[in-house]
Amino acid sequence: MPIRAVLDTNVLISGLIVAQGSPRQILDAWLESLFTLVTSLYLVEELVHVLSYPHITEHLRLDEEELAAILDALLSKAEVTSGRLRLPGVTRDPKDDSVVACAKEGEADYIVSGDQDLLVLGKYEGIQVITPRQFVEILASLRA
Repeated sequence: MPIRAVLDTNVLISGLIVAQGSPRQILDAWLESLFTLVTSLYLVEELVHVLSYPHITEHLRLDEEELAAILDALLSKAEVTSGRLRLPGVTRDPKDDSVVACAKEGEADYIVSGDQDLLVLGKYEGIQVITPRQFVEILASLRA
């Protein structure tokens, strides 16, 4: 059974902006079908919102067509949960509760994030919360 992971928005954004590094390696691994990306419509909407921030757009330089292709890939290649599960108060930052809820609803093995408010959890009901670098190491061990 393939690994299932929720990528926090910060990981997706970093992977889109920086050509090297763990977040980009994770996106490439997902596109190579090395793991199942689990997301929700809420998280996709959050990504679209963050991608519109001026300080993000100046680094990304994506045109409408490229942005549409990214969103299409997320909605067609990722497994999108219903987003019905709510877990208020699970994290110390209420905005991160939706990431944990998505992982729980989508039966993910991992939440991958650079956000300390999520990383401090360590584990939630069997779902490991890890850094992008840790996830790259896990993916590399699968390839070996």
